[in-house]
Amino acid sequence: MDKRQGFAKKISRSSYFVILGSMCFAILIVITAAFTNNIPRDIYAFSNTLIDIIGLVFLTLLFGFSFSGTGNIKKPTQAFKLLLTLVFTSVFFSSVANSMYKLPDRVILITMFTTLAYAFAGTFYLALWYYQKQFLKRSKKTRPVTILLTAATVVYITIVIINLFVPVTFTITKQGVWDYNVVDYTSFVMNCLCITIMGIATIISGMDLKKKLSFASFLTVPAFIAIINLLHYVLGWEIFLTSIEHVAMILTLYIIFFNIHIELENDIIKHEKEQIKLQFAATISQIQPHFVYNSLSVIAALCDEDPKLAAEAANTFSDYLRENIDFAGKDKPVTFAEELNHIKTYVWLEQLRFPNKLKVEYDIKCTDFYVPALSVQPLVENAVKHGICKTRSGGTVKIISFEDDLFYTVTVSDDGVGFDPSKSVNDGKQHVGIENARFRIREISNGRLYIESRPGESTTVTIKLPKRKTDYEDNYRRR
Repeated sequence: MDKRQGFAKKISRSSYFVILGSMCFAILIVITAAFTNNIPRDIYAFSNTLIDIIGLVFLTLLFGFSFSGTGNIKKPTQAFKLLLTLVFTSVFFSSVANSMYKLPDRVILITMFTTLAYAFAGTFYLALWYYQKQFLKRSKKTRPVTILLTAATVVYITIVIINLFVPVTFTITKQGVWDYNVVDYTSFVMNCLCITIMGIATIISGMDLKKKLSFASFLTVPAFIAIINLLHYVLGWEIFLTSIEHVAMILTLYIIFFNIHIELENDIIKHEKEQIKLQFAATISQIQPHFVYNSLSVIAALCDEDPKLAAEAANTFSDYLRENIDFAGKDKPVTFAEELNHIKTYVWLEQLRFPNKLKVEYDIKCTDFYVPALSVQPLVENAVKHGICKTRSGGTVKIISFEDDLFYTVTVSDDGVGFDPSKSVNDGKQHVGIENARFRIREISNGRLYIESRPGESTTVTIKLPKRKTDYEDNYRRR
């Protein structure tokens, strides 16, 4: 399972670098196109393309910010990246088209790139709604909004494609400039419709005022620009505000990201930590009944056979219970030395039950590192209960710790009955302790747990913990 997760994480990281690299390459294409077409020749094309290049850079930076989070909010992050990618693509095609402004021999290219810019721009509202839905509870209100926005997007993109053959939204003259005789009522109606739908959905949503205002800020930009453009057609103003619109929308995306996205991430991280803590407390409070009963039975038997040893066993068992309760109150990792001490307490009690059957060997080369409390002890317990005790002759459990330049490593192995990991992990019984330890090692210490086992031979569980400095280590030392 961990190998598959690691592979998926590598693919995700590789995809991120591919997309980020593509964005940087796209910016270079725009700059190259600007110089190739001698863009300084026209102040309109120069100013628009310069503004768009700045916008593309800011979008690239924002994409980097969106990836630098913890990854605990995968679905909202993917929705936000989709929105960023659509905005970036639309601005890119618009920039390339602007770099060819007033070039008669580039009319077809200007038309194609402008069409692509319009098509991707038509998806903004749907993508924003897809992102906004991550903050809302699914209800009867969200479904019609999704349907209406999807329908409006499909109709608009269809009209943009038709525009290649029949001028509806725009057309480029033979001189390579906009034909202002073609009034773009379609985009105006599209903007008004989507803004109204999303505005109502945002207002009646259960989000707090801060989130509502952040999403509303994105909607006000196209509304304002649509009004200005309409006045442009009505009053004949010789101005086109596409690039200004792009920059304004990009700035609102920053508002959304830093006001909402990071807040959501912090909330989810806090919630997950609380869940981990609750799960941890529940796990270590549920001491295996059979261990308690068996330990008490051994102590009772020793009361007649060896009262002194019985007293020592009672004290040791009391220490074991107290350590479990003490670990339950800790939300930070403990030193491996503390964990090892608890393991030795458990082992001593088990060896009272199986003096001739259970042997434990220690090869401890380092203890000055941190592990989640009770992350190794359940592995030793599993080795004893499911490995050694199921054999007639008994066996040996080996506990090893060592370090290298990158990792601290702990292994727990036994020469017991072994098992098939692919068939036993999800049986709901045998490896609950292992799976819980695996989860907490990954979430708390950013480590990994691996299992190797051969039926009838042996089992080895390996924990690898990154050696780099972590916040939890610093916090622990300050306590």
